[in-house]
Amino acid sequence: MNSQPGYEAIPDWARLRERYLAFWRNEVADECIIAHIQNPNPHRPEPEPWMLAASKEKYLNPEMLFALQNWRRAAWNWHADLFKYRTASYGANIFAGFVGGHPVFGEDTVWHEPVINSLDEADRLHFDEDNYYWKKHLEMVGFYSQKLAGVEQFGMSDFGGPTGWISALMPTENFLVAALEDSDRMRDLALRLARESNQAYDILYPRITRRNDGIANWMPVWSDQRMGTLEDDMAINFSPGLYAEVFLPALREMAGHTEHTTVEWHDGCSQHLDTLMGVPEIDLIQYGHDPNSPAFTSKIPEMQRIQASGKKLFISCVEAHEVETFIRALDPRGLMMIINTASDEASRQMKDKVSRWTKERMRALGIQN
Repeated sequence: MNSQPGYEAIPDWARLRERYLAFWRNEVADECIIAHIQNPNPHRPEPEPWMLAASKEKYLNPEMLFALQNWRRAAWNWHADLFKYRTASYGANIFAGFVGGHPVFGEDTVWHEPVINSLDEADRLHFDEDNYYWKKHLEMVGFYSQKLAGVEQFGMSDFGGPTGWISALMPTENFLVAALEDSDRMRDLALRLARESNQAYDILYPRITRRNDGIANWMPVWSDQRMGTLEDDMAINFSPGLYAEVFLPALREMAGHTEHTTVEWHDGCSQHLDTLMGVPEIDLIQYGHDPNSPAFTSKIPEMQRIQASGKKLFISCVEAHEVETFIRALDPRGLMMIINTASDEASRQMKDKVSRWTKERMRALGIQN
């Protein structure tokens, strides 16, 4: 791990680093929450034709994926605490491909086709260091490590989580039925895959951090310690009791593997919040907003419960007109949010407003750093 932090594309990294360290200590550096502010880039370049085509090569060729990420990221201008970073992942839940899944490379995204029909075939799913997609990923990580050294933060690959893997590796209906009718074997499979993902994490982590200062994830959150990131979007289909019985052991296995653990969750899955808040190994909950959910501000009581449980809270994405409401309702300690604005000037103004609102909220709560 690089002990002398410095990045050409993050000229104020030393200051940002201290802000994140304070965040993990539950302090509010500069009397301002961690604010990732972004707005559309009005001067985004036109894509090259291959960037819009469905092709395996653009996701597995390191130079092409790097160029594709450059163009995709150019859709936004980043401000405040939103630092330049990237991961070597070609999509979400990539660990499914490392245990035998078949990726399908589309125009805009990558998904996995089912490779088993039932849990009777679960023994076919194993993490294998000779797996083609795993070896391609190691090549990608090596390329990115050299390309990003001293330039940008290099983030940990987006592995995903147990329900996402298994629901991709077998037909969705079969997965849901098996979770209900064969819960013991489903739990065993989820737990085994979680342990194998930890094994893969341990191989990747030193390769990603060898030229990097600490570790970032795709959200992004940064930590100076080993940090894991979990997501389990398919949990939306289960009752709290069934999810806790069948999939929580796997989630805890992964959460306990690193010094810091972040969980990406959605307000559409809010029935599981009590379960997540009861897992001491989880440090941060990134609470995202589903388009079909009620207004995001209506979820403030749930966010307050997350903070009251001792977890740090990352809200995304927050529209500009809602930012003040969230800051005045929540504890600024251990609080992050992604904020969308309309323009560069609006983003610069938002940065000043967030600072002012945070100071006022700290005074109202009697918080002193």
